[in-house]
Amino acid sequence: FAQKQPTSGAKISFSETMWDFGYVPKTGTVSHTYIIKNTGSDTLIIVKVRPDCGCTTTPMTQKRLLPNESAEMKIFFDPRKVVTNEVVKKLQIISNDPDNPISETQFTARIGITSSLVKLSPTEFNFDTLASGTENTRTLAVENISKEKLSVSTIEGPGEYVDYSLGNKSIKPGESIQLAVKLKKGVAAGSFHTSLTLEFEGSKVARISIPIFGEIVSQ
Repeated sequence: FAQKQPTSGAKISFSETMWDFGYVPKTGTVSHTYIIKNTGSDTLIIVKVRPDCGCTTTPMTQKRLLPNESAEMKIFFDPRKVVTNEVVKKLQIISNDPDNPISETQFTARIGITSSLVKLSPTEFNFDTLASGTENTRTLAVENISKEKLSVSTIEGPGEYVDYSLGNKSIKPGESIQLAVKLKKGVAAGSFHTSLTLEFEGSKVARISIPIFGEIVSQ
């Protein structure tokens, strides 16, 4: 956030106004968390968050922010509801900011398109149906199909449902690394959706968002 002196009234600002999911397999929902901050001197009230597509949901719970307070605006994007391969989607945020009553964020995605740098097998972390309180791990292989060494970095982690750590920070041409995510204990019963966004960089860069999903049932 740019440092600004609070001015009269509520003032809305965002951690970013454009997010890139990169390559997204058409196998499950991916998510991203924007941070909304009130940089004004009065309480900011989020009246409504309005996606421009039924493919996106925004279950924002905190809608009143005191001066200098921040809140998460998590979005869930389901690429299976989109017919085109490349999208730019907008979200309108309606608030009581007198200077910016209708602000906007956007995200982009390349759906179902294969990266020329890496290949995932499988293309998602599918936990299927699990009993509550159990621990479980899912893995996938990432193969470097380019002709040069690739560095790997985490752009956005999977959030509160699973534990994840990136061991290998690079992949040689023709080699693979294993990625693993472990479901945390105590996840509430019901379906869950999150994702992991990674970036692979050589002379070119490829960003990939990997869906993570499952269903928790009470024992």
